[in-house]
Amino acid sequence: MHLRRVLAIAGLAVLVVASSAPSAAGDDKQLQSQKGDVSYQVPNGKPVTLGVNATIGLADRDYAITGGQSLAQVLLPDSSRVLVGSDTKVQLAFFNQAQIATAKFVVYQGKVRFAVRHPQGAKANYTFATPTASVGVRGTQGDIEYASDGSIRVNVYELCDPQLPVQVTTKSGKIFTVNAGQSLFAHIVNGIVQAEVQQLTQQLIGQFAGDFGVPTSWDAAKGEVVGYAGSAVNNVTGGYGSEVVNGIGSLFKKKSTPSPAPTKSTCN
Repeated sequence: MHLRRVLAIAGLAVLVVASSAPSAAGDDKQLQSQKGDVSYQVPNGKPVTLGVNATIGLADRDYAITGGQSLAQVLLPDSSRVLVGSDTKVQLAFFNQAQIATAKFVVYQGKVRFAVRHPQGAKANYTFATPTASVGVRGTQGDIEYASDGSIRVNVYELCDPQLPVQVTTKSGKIFTVNAGQSLFAHIVNGIVQAEVQQLTQQLIGQFAGDFGVPTSWDAAKGEVVGYAGSAVNNVTGGYGSEVVNGIGSLFKKKSTPSPAPTKSTCN
């Protein structure tokens, strides 16, 4: 009888510990620590540090927070994912999956890379909001940086459907379309958001490569950048078009001759 009571108490203790531990692989939305200082935070709570390679379930309105030289990723049920770069704070405001997967992230500071999947026959509607502008994504890969001065940079590397470009809406209501191989920069001047869209360059892509590496859809990005060589690149870079084109090989770790495709498209 005494042994049964001990076993029952032990079993209850294990159940309590398991139920109070952070959830992981079974959750639909997950935050995974990949390197450095990565934390998650519930609303009105304190940040909780994750160990390297640890995974925890995220609920709507939870935060992902990183320190310097750190990297995390948010995995979504529709196979989309969002990489979280160094010194970044981002909130998963909500995620709903029906015929259209709808999600909203709020970027408070730092860098994120979105890989929103748009397989054939599927649809997606993601929004990345900042105090300066909101970025609407339907199926693509790209980068976003929101800086402390209120400026925002959006790079687009791939569109799963050319008819569904990325749309950036400033807080004043102006809408800008950003296609594959383009970049948008918006900043605040005298309280007014000013934005411009330009072609991607090595330098613009390189601003994110240190955090996230080369875009997985690098073939598409490289083709767009190289295709823009010549006078157009000279206009953007102040006459350094040849340096941009010649430098692409170093950014993508390849020479001018094509090498085997290293990764698959975000859309597949």
